[in-house]
Amino acid sequence: MEQKRAQLEKRYIDPAMRDLNYDVAREDAGEILAKANTLPFMSEKRMVVVRDAGLLSSDADLDTFLEDVFSVPDSTILLLMETETPIKKNQKLYKRFKKAGRLIAMERLQGRALRSYLANYLAKLNRRITPEALEHFIRLSGYSDRNYSGDLEALVTTLDQIASISKEEVRVEAIDTFLDPFQTETIFDLLDAIAKKRAEDVLRLLNEFDVKEEPAPRILYMIARQTRNLLFYKTMKRTGRADSEIFRFMGVKPFEGKKIAAQSGLYTERALRGQYDMILEAELAMKSTSASDAEVLETLTLKMLRGQ
Repeated sequence: MEQKRAQLEKRYIDPAMRDLNYDVAREDAGEILAKANTLPFMSEKRMVVVRDAGLLSSDADLDTFLEDVFSVPDSTILLLMETETPIKKNQKLYKRFKKAGRLIAMERLQGRALRSYLANYLAKLNRRITPEALEHFIRLSGYSDRNYSGDLEALVTTLDQIASISKEEVRVEAIDTFLDPFQTETIFDLLDAIAKKRAEDVLRLLNEFDVKEEPAPRILYMIARQTRNLLFYKTMKRTGRADSEIFRFMGVKPFEGKKIAAQSGLYTERALRGQYDMILEAELAMKSTSASDAEVLETLTLKMLRGQ
């Protein structure tokens, strides 16, 4: 949907006149009609975008909106997008636009089309992936599950992150770094225990990683990633953005995003910045000292516990 919106904007809106002819309207029937009925300024077209059009179904003026919306000037491109709030097929909003032939349903990619899209995307990044690794990625992402709550953009963002830590080929190990359920949940538990100063739990969780034979550098990477996520969330939250928007920027699934939001309350921004400095020091120590990677990791977690 976002790609289609961008294509329409590129085709019809002059970048030099964009500020005067491109508008994002609130999900309010009156405001949408007012902006849609405004003529373009020194341009043939004007574009009005409504991001969460599903909210219109509960607007008190919906009936009036549905009577008037198809009479806006031909010079206006009015684009209603379904994002956070679903537009159900039995609602007036859906039925009226479908009857008018103004409805475009963009179905989730499946099967060969999905696999071809992802492989081609990686090819543009000069990365390749085996069919087996691609199947592993799709399965762990949950994208094909009926109750998957993300979208293709979130899936591609995750794939982009995996590609960034891969060389010529995206391997299963890199995919597991981002999507392995055990790793993700245990890292959440580990940072939770650190924030609450529960040393016994920290050592127990490190031992669980050891039993799973997880390499210390990968655990360090996961700790760094989660610390960055927590810091990014807290920083963006100060700007007043909604959680759903922040999660999209971060490229995390809503379920993980909610856990990040909840855990962020355990840390201050100052503590997270200090923690990240410790992580960078540990990364350097793994590369430049005689101490084993496991010893460096244990030292790091103890320092994080003490807040040093």
